[in-house]
Amino acid sequence: MTRFSVAEHIFELAMGAMCRPVPVPRNFRPFVTTEEGEPLFRVTLDAEIEPRTDAPLQTFDYELQVGDCTLAIYPDEYRLTIRSAGEEATLVCPFVEEGEVGDYRINLFCEGKSPNSVMFDHALCFAYSFATLPHKTLLIHSSVIEKDGRAVMCLGESGTGKSTHTRLWLENIEGTERLNDDGPVVRVFDDGRVLVFGSPWSGKGAVYRAECRPIAGFLRLSQAPENRIQRLPRIAAFGALLPSALPTLQKEERTLDMICGALSEMIIAVPAYALACLPNAEAAQLSYATIFGV
Repeated sequence: MTRFSVAEHIFELAMGAMCRPVPVPRNFRPFVTTEEGEPLFRVTLDAEIEPRTDAPLQTFDYELQVGDCTLAIYPDEYRLTIRSAGEEATLVCPFVEEGEVGDYRINLFCEGKSPNSVMFDHALCFAYSFATLPHKTLLIHSSVIEKDGRAVMCLGESGTGKSTHTRLWLENIEGTERLNDDGPVVRVFDDGRVLVFGSPWSGKGAVYRAECRPIAGFLRLSQAPENRIQRLPRIAAFGALLPSALPTLQKEERTLDMICGALSEMIIAVPAYALACLPNAEAAQLSYATIFGV
């Protein structure tokens, strides 16, 4: 059994009775922990999944970069079927009471070798998002840059230029680093702190850092013929963040309410901006100067 810690949430990866231990994928290695204590949830590979005979409340289909998924919502659990490279596996995530360990299962067969990376990554990403949502923790699709110990989260639709904008910070603003390039985790703590954490899910940027930073600002990007930036009022800030926060868990009232609650606390604590921009150095310098007040 291997234990991981992401955003200070501990979870475990266990092997089914017929599954030999598998190597820890490279993107998960920085998050391996020996920290003790009860995990938030556990995912068992090579598990037996009994088919359900009752109809789900809702089903939704969506695509991955290499594969596709079907999410089935039942009163007592979510079932996510993932298909990629001719393989298929189903992840079962039951709802649990507060304080109980989430016992999640997936019939992903490994036979002592690394599992299909697309299926493995997406299954653990979904399980993590599902389990941590009640704890005001959201995986937010964005590229994160840090400067002087604080982070800026660049948001936007695919193709908007999130990674390009953070690259422009790296090239033009001294002392900047990427924290994550696709799937950072934002957590609201009970004392009011809002921190962004690196995660095993970082897309093509492959930046896997088990570190966290306070957030200087959320930055919603759009393409434009000139560079303009403005601070967003809270209602607009909420609208800017919602499309980037766990869209697969926005399909049902229980989980959508938790997403909206966490986002509401985030935008109270952290300013949000809209940057209409060109892919040039001046855009990076404008957002840096505005957010950091230099």
